[in-house]
Amino acid sequence: MENILLTIMKLSLFETLCVTGSLILIGIILGFIENRSNFYIQSVFGMKGIMITAWIGTPIHELGHLLMCYLFKHKVNEFKLFRLRPRDGVLGYVNHSWNQKSLYQNIGNFFIGMGPIFSGTFSLILGMYLFLPDSFATFANYLTLGSGQLDSRTLSSIFVLTAQLFKSIFSAENLVSPGFWIYFALAIGISSHIALSKEDLKGAGRGLITIFTFILLVNVIALILNADFSSFFTGILALNVYLLAFSMVSVVFSSIRLVLSAFVYALVSSIM
Repeated sequence: MENILLTIMKLSLFETLCVTGSLILIGIILGFIENRSNFYIQSVFGMKGIMITAWIGTPIHELGHLLMCYLFKHKVNEFKLFRLRPRDGVLGYVNHSWNQKSLYQNIGNFFIGMGPIFSGTFSLILGMYLFLPDSFATFANYLTLGSGQLDSRTLSSIFVLTAQLFKSIFSAENLVSPGFWIYFALAIGISSHIALSKEDLKGAGRGLITIFTFILLVNVIALILNADFSSFFTGILALNVYLLAFSMVSVVFSSIRLVLSAFVYALVSSIM
């Protein structure tokens, strides 16, 4: 009996990662990149350097939270998409409440916390469609990832397609196009504020615990009824593969910002 319970726990943990793994991984990567970038920028320019991109990045970040609140039927008590003169350093916020007894709303906490990844990535893809249609056509190759299984071959394909996308965006034709420079400025601003705050992660953590508990209960019931829900989680894993691929656009531009900010920091430090 003990072995069976341990197996169910391990299976539930794996399936929880199938549902949430890509978002968590992307959040960790973007958080690390943004923290380092902000360190370099604030060291050189102070808070004014952050505000240069905040006017576009912060509203899109907060819209991610706000739209997820509505999707998961949370009550939005108050929100500010952007504060021009924040006294406490908070550039924007969404204050929401929910029914503690609602499974759906409790699970929603995870996706509300992760909302900026959705809104930021969607905005970058939309901007590419509007300003760089040829690059968007290259991006569409992500839809050919095949089976949706998250294995070494799929991960290799994601990185290859990301390299192709990067090459397409920074092609010679694009570099002389006004549309490229408009998109580049917007993309840097958006990617600068996709990463999740401590409050975002705290809220997402509440939802993650609920998701794991729900999946654990489903597996216990499946054991009792001798049912099989593995195909459902296989489908969720396939969606995670595409989410990971699409979010590489956010990682690319966040990385570009990191390189640029590190270069400026090193240049200023060498002069001083």
